[in-house]
Amino acid sequence: MSINNTSSLTNTAKPYLGFSRYDCTQQLAKSNIDSIAFAHWLAIPSQRLLLVFRHQRCVAVDNYQLLMS
Repeated sequence: MSINNTSSLTNTAKPYLGFSRYDCTQQLAKSNIDSIAFAHWLAIPSQRLLLVFRHQRCVAVDNYQLLMS
């Protein structure tokens, strides 16, 4: 995973940081945005974002790149 553009990441992260996992999942579903939940993370493939949760609250948002071999 890598950070591509921190200024755009900051703007993209604002809607998620501090919110509960449930709230993030519901907002994505209402917006018809697919997400993949696993362990302490929630991936948003269309936005290439990975939300990180601690105690059910979003504490970090990171970009990711798909690596094709």
